[in-house]
Amino acid sequence: MMTRASRAFLAKLIVYSLLYVATLSIFISIVLFKPHPVESPLVNITRGIIIFFAGVLLTKYTAYMFLSPWYEILQIRKHQRKTLYEPYNPLVSVIIPAWNEEIGLLNTVKTLLESTYRNLEIVVVNDGSTDGSDALMRTFVYKYERQTSGRGDMPRLVYHYQSNGGKGKALNTGISLSHGQIIVSIDADCLVHREAMANFVTCFRDPEVMAAVGNVKIGNTRTLVGAIQHLEYLFSFYFKKADSVMNTIYIIGGAAGAFRREVFERLGGYSVQNITEDIELSVRIQKAGWKIVYVPDAIIYTEGASTIRGLMKQRLRWKRGRFETFRDHRSLFFSRKPEHNKLLTWVVLPLAYFGDLQLGFEPFFILVLFLFSIVSQDFSAFLSGVLVVSVMFFIQLFDDKRTRQFSYLLLTPIGWLLFYVTTFVEFSALLQAVWGLIRKRELKWQKWQRMGATDE
Repeated sequence: MMTRASRAFLAKLIVYSLLYVATLSIFISIVLFKPHPVESPLVNITRGIIIFFAGVLLTKYTAYMFLSPWYEILQIRKHQRKTLYEPYNPLVSVIIPAWNEEIGLLNTVKTLLESTYRNLEIVVVNDGSTDGSDALMRTFVYKYERQTSGRGDMPRLVYHYQSNGGKGKALNTGISLSHGQIIVSIDADCLVHREAMANFVTCFRDPEVMAAVGNVKIGNTRTLVGAIQHLEYLFSFYFKKADSVMNTIYIIGGAAGAFRREVFERLGGYSVQNITEDIELSVRIQKAGWKIVYVPDAIIYTEGASTIRGLMKQRLRWKRGRFETFRDHRSLFFSRKPEHNKLLTWVVLPLAYFGDLQLGFEPFFILVLFLFSIVSQDFSAFLSGVLVVSVMFFIQLFDDKRTRQFSYLLLTPIGWLLFYVTTFVEFSALLQAVWGLIRKRELKWQKWQRMGATDE
């Protein structure tokens, strides 16, 4: 009888094989078919529109691919400063908001307790969970306090249970219970690398840095949905290097965000109205004209959605929350205020809206492109897309020694097809988010069946 792991492996093997066949077919078609032009005013106009949208986004990605390697160069120069060797050991308070996280919560806490950075305080806020997480945490805290009584080298562990009020309220409660100079937010389904907290602290040696975002990786990559999210996160967080260089980071995800306490003292706590309280706070920090950096060595493994339905719930929340944030902070767009980064306000944020506009037409564009290629027997557009995306995947996979493995590199030629799945999910989330805003429907914490943050 096949195990769940064996079934997942077999399913991925079949899908990957089919995707390789589809990709190879495009290369073979270049040799077998002789293209013939399709002359039509409507076709030319449609093709021009598609080329315009694709050209804008391709220009953006090319710029990001060029800028990202400069991150390492700037980091080397920064590490040469003498201030990096001066004593700096601030208390770090890690806030973990939890709602029905019985499966992963204790593992998250345990990985933090194994951190190499010892001046640590862990604050868990249970936001009205109805599962067994409250009993698990109370038992664990009791045993932990007995085992560490009188030991000053162990992190302080605080547990608080409150009635359900949403993630923003839970985070604010955690901040009020904490004492650290640095506040770190971690989701309750994460596993934290032993060096992550120390690497977060290092970036705050720079007095100009007010917030930082860590490197979030998908831990459960055994399923096809998990593998797709792994590639997606790889893209997203590699490009944060370029955003860090330009100081245009406007999303500090709740799974791995670090802040000076001063941020909350001067700007207030997390929003309790916005469903993506992490994005709203990030934009508020940019609006204040403060510096946000990316810390690739602050690695956090998170549990990605294990089904398409769960992924859709997550992306709906992200889309809806970002729309609400942009609406609330619309004055940031095309701002001329001296404290605002012009690359952010005049380029990056407008391009985010442009990307959503392009996404709204994406199914139509894909259909037209397929039909045009079949009728004209010209598959050069797909061929160029395969080559560009494959090169980008290869560079990003090879950049990180953790993904510099043959099993990951095998995905580079078929990554462009795997991304069609996320296109479908993102398109669905976009439609639901727009409709929800029109109908003023309320969203809550997304929830799916937890399997564990990693495949082990």
